[in-house]
This record gives sequence, C-alpha cells and structure tokens, in this order.
Amino acid sequence: MQELTINQALQLAKNGDEIIREEFIKNHKPFIAKTTSNICKRYLAWGNDDELSIALVAFNEAIDNYKINEGTSFYSFAKTVISRRLVDYFRKESKHQVLSLNPLEDDSNNLCDYDSAVSYELYKEEEQKYDFAETVKSYITVLAEYGITLEDLVEVSPKHRDTKVTLFRVAQALCNHPNLLQYLYKNKLLPLKELELVTGVKRKVLERGRKYLIATALILTNPELDALKGFTMINTLHQMREG
Repeated sequence: MQELTINQALQLAKNGDEIIREEFIKNHKPFIAKTTSNICKRYLAWGNDDELSIALVAFNEAIDNYKINEGTSFYSFAKTVISRRLVDYFRKESKHQVLSLNPLEDDSNNLCDYDSAVSYELYKEEEQKYDFAETVKSYITVLAEYGITLEDLVEVSPKHRDTKVTLFRVAQALCNHPNLLQYLYKNKLLPLKELELVTGVKRKVLERGRKYLIATALILTNPELDALKGFTMINTLHQMREG
C-alpha cells in the first residue's frame, strides 16, 4: 500500500480490488475518527459511537464516488461526504427524539437527546464555517482572473465612509447595466468612461477604486459567492446609516 499513490490506490479500489480498499480504509481510520470528532465536537471511540460507523460507511462511499481526474482533493471530498451523512443522521435522530420524548423517560435518555441535539447544532455551525471557507477559496480564484488578490483589497479598501458608500453604489450601477457587466467579464477591465457617464462619479475616483469596484461587482453578480454578498451589503448599509 505504501508503494501506491493515493490516486492509484483509489483507482484500484474503485475497480474492485477489495484487499486494497480494506487496507486503504483501515489506514485512514484515524482520519475518519478525527474528521468525525471535529464535526461532533467531542471525543468518539470506535465500537461505542454510532457516528463513527456512519462516517466509515460514508468514507467507503466517497471512494466509489470520487472522480480522480477532476483535480479536487480526495480528503476534502471525503470530509464533505462524511459531513452530509452525519447531518442526515442528526436530522433523523432529532426527529425521532421529538416524537419519542416522554416525561417518564429516565435522565440518561434525556442526556443522550441533549447530546445529539448539541452535536447537530455544532455540526451546522461547522458546516457554515466550511461553506464560507470554500466560498472564500472560490473568490480568490475568481479575483486572480482580474489580477487582484485579497491582499490588494486590504490595501485599496476605502478608508473613508463616504468613498466606500459611493463606490458601492457605482458597483450596483455596474451590475444593473448588463452591457457594462458584459464588458467587465469579457475584458477583465472596468468600462470607466461609461461608468462615469452613468453614475456621475469622476473618472479619477473610479480609477483609484478600480480593484474595489471589480471585487464588489463580482460578489454581487456571482451566485457562487452568495455567502459573501450578505457580508458586503450589511457592512455598506451600516456605513450608510452612520452617515
């Protein structure tokens, strides 16, 4: 097994080599346990916790469904599959608990119910963090197409409240004009002359805020970046209210 790369082992397992599959799963039990414990936010032990059994089945499922040539990390994919199977389990347990709760049940059952409910809530919080992190990764990739980095945005982000509000309004105007937006997507450049005419904002201001405008417009128009959209708009609206 040590002589095989991860992808080679996965391909053999997918092709029906049960010995390779079993050894691959066995060698990754620490990974499965760590991933599951992180999601549940508590220590889990093999043979004692159903969550680990569910994660083990999910890991096996990930081997079958992982597409080697797509360039994504198997471990990221496996974590996603494990997370989805666990949340399905938490949902079923939560529904069962609502139906079966009874004042006559002993305290130990109530503690189990409470523990599962807490685990589910912690999972949802972890899932949101994971989704946000993945969105940020996608955003970094999109920005790179325009020659912009997150470090650039930190440097060029308007320090003055009025400037930030003005640039946000320009970004909204850009998004509301399909022809201008198409120009941005096609040329990876702002249509400065047209934006000046549409918004009345001086070209010098638009040029200084170029990276900020592009970055904001991308968030407002790309469905894959919806998780960032709320953050951007809330922050700007707060600035507008302060004014």
